[in-house]
Amino acid sequence: MSEPATIAPYGKWDSPIKAEHLSSASVHLEGIEVDRKSSTGQIFVLESRPAEGGRFAIVELTNGAARDVLPAGYNVMGTIHEYGGGSFGIHVNGRLLFTNHPDNGIFLLDPASGSVETIIAPDGSVRFGNFSVHPTAVEWILAVQETHLEGSPGKAIVKNAIVAIHITTAKVYYISEGADFYQHPQFSPDGNKVCWTQWDHPDMPWSGTLLYVADWEAGKVLNHTLVSGKAGAESICQPRWGMDGSLLYVSDKTGYWQLHRYDGESSKLIHLDGLETAEFGSREPCLGNCTYIQLDGNTLVASVNHRATSNLVVIYLDTSTWKDLSLPIVDIQKDALARVSASAFAVIGSTRSTPQALYRVDIGKVVSMKLLRPTVELDIPETIISQAQHITFPRVYGKSDANSPNAYGWFLGPKNVDFKGPEDTKPPLLVWMHGGPTYHVPPGLSLSSQYWTSRGYAYVVVNHVGSTGYGRAYRELLDGEWGSADVADAASCVAYLASEGLIDPTKVGIVGESAGGYAVMQALYMYPDIWAAGISIYGISSLSGFAETTHKFESHYIDSLVIGKGTKSEEKIAALYKSRSAVYHVEKIKAPLLLLQGDVDTIVPAIQATLMEEKMRELGKVVEVVMFEGEGHGFHMEKTIKASLQLQADFWAAKLI
Repeated sequence: MSEPATIAPYGKWDSPIKAEHLSSASVHLEGIEVDRKSSTGQIFVLESRPAEGGRFAIVELTNGAARDVLPAGYNVMGTIHEYGGGSFGIHVNGRLLFTNHPDNGIFLLDPASGSVETIIAPDGSVRFGNFSVHPTAVEWILAVQETHLEGSPGKAIVKNAIVAIHITTAKVYYISEGADFYQHPQFSPDGNKVCWTQWDHPDMPWSGTLLYVADWEAGKVLNHTLVSGKAGAESICQPRWGMDGSLLYVSDKTGYWQLHRYDGESSKLIHLDGLETAEFGSREPCLGNCTYIQLDGNTLVASVNHRATSNLVVIYLDTSTWKDLSLPIVDIQKDALARVSASAFAVIGSTRSTPQALYRVDIGKVVSMKLLRPTVELDIPETIISQAQHITFPRVYGKSDANSPNAYGWFLGPKNVDFKGPEDTKPPLLVWMHGGPTYHVPPGLSLSSQYWTSRGYAYVVVNHVGSTGYGRAYRELLDGEWGSADVADAASCVAYLASEGLIDPTKVGIVGESAGGYAVMQALYMYPDIWAAGISIYGISSLSGFAETTHKFESHYIDSLVIGKGTKSEEKIAALYKSRSAVYHVEKIKAPLLLLQGDVDTIVPAIQATLMEEKMRELGKVVEVVMFEGEGHGFHMEKTIKASLQLQADFWAAKLI
């Protein structure tokens, strides 16, 4: 017989998930490449490693064996748009192209010997990523280039372009420039054409993008053709040449990111019955996203997202039909799919009961899935796993919208078979506000959420208006309402969970990072009686300060998020910024606030935290700032991740238990 559960206050349960499992004992998989011309079918996976200071390493997987192939002095982390991505790719003869952080440049790695050859000498001001190799003239590669020039007063001027690089001479040729941003440069299978996407301020890639094709002629492109896209109205992502020379791409012109095909003359929607409101694409702040691939001339494998949940399907192009692979993976993001053969592929993802990992999937007569590379060496007992449950709740706070009366989220109740809470008590609640804010959180198992639920906390992730995964109209509900509608949805979520009897409404904490950290500070003054405490992780306290100091990629993001459509005077814009900035409303805050911040954050600079601290201390509010040396926008180092988690645990224990 098993031992009876120990009665202990919610939040004070012992858990086998320790801070070390989220820091030194785990990695994160950032991208995948397969050498399809190799007889052994090597798979290369990019890992970010907290135990190595956040270094990005390349691991080769061959016949089930794993081997580090990148010399210790290199770090394959891209930084274009500050979010990076697209930092490595396959060249020929099994070699890998990569860019190195922090000095940039382009290098060739021979995985067999570990030797590294410099293609473009490092230059701290010039960044590269999103590589594509010419199929026959392999001395040519395409890349996105981002150049940082000295600006005034003390602010860099950033220029983006598509370049062609002749690797034997190291000459760089500009083949498309003038737009504010570029992504997805790719050679066609015969090498005669090139495609890419581009967009201009004030658009983001998920609000308005243009897809071009052009003829390739050794170092230049001719006869530009606009395939699809429209500023402010249509988002294009993941263009990918088909094996027959047609161009596949994802567009949200139907209201959802759906697959389309361009044959050189016209584009057509690949209509798939039953998947009309599902999405095959996502937002793309990072380069090199890949969530669908072609296995043979007629077959695609794609991650299709519906209600913030990923699902792998096979698509047959000749009949526009599809089949569900019925695999348990529910979270597939960024550079996560790669073809291994006509009947096999590699995928990075998580299930509802296992954290992120790399798998090989074979879809022959029988579909099979084999684990190739886990991200943590921890066997999590099913008896403590709290699986995410999708919730739909009424938007009872903020402005009502007849077309979208509900918002969404994932709820995870406290779970640990060894413990139960005292009779007539309910668990404290942690409300997680995701970053972005154009983003969503899927239901895949996250060690960070399980850390809390296994200790007796209830945990909810709010996919508020503006989140991806629910269609363009839902995303656009945040336009002009950032810092208001998203926060109102968080308050509505708490009201819903309280009405369902799932939580103690007097013990509610709110936490988030980046845009989520901004939401935390907004929530504390807008709905001061709901929250017992808040933790903002590199969040924004002053929108005007953010607009003046943030990086190029997001420098006009708040135009649509806060200002909305239509022209407004400078006075009205300033008033809007002030009305939605917590630093100007500190007098309304009742709950204590913990601010966690990296001191070299280029996206949300550290002054955002220190300004908030100063104002709260001035008004006698409870506040603490912890500044992490050497960390930017996202904590990567083992010591930071561990310290941050311990600070949060101590804070919640003191304020909610």
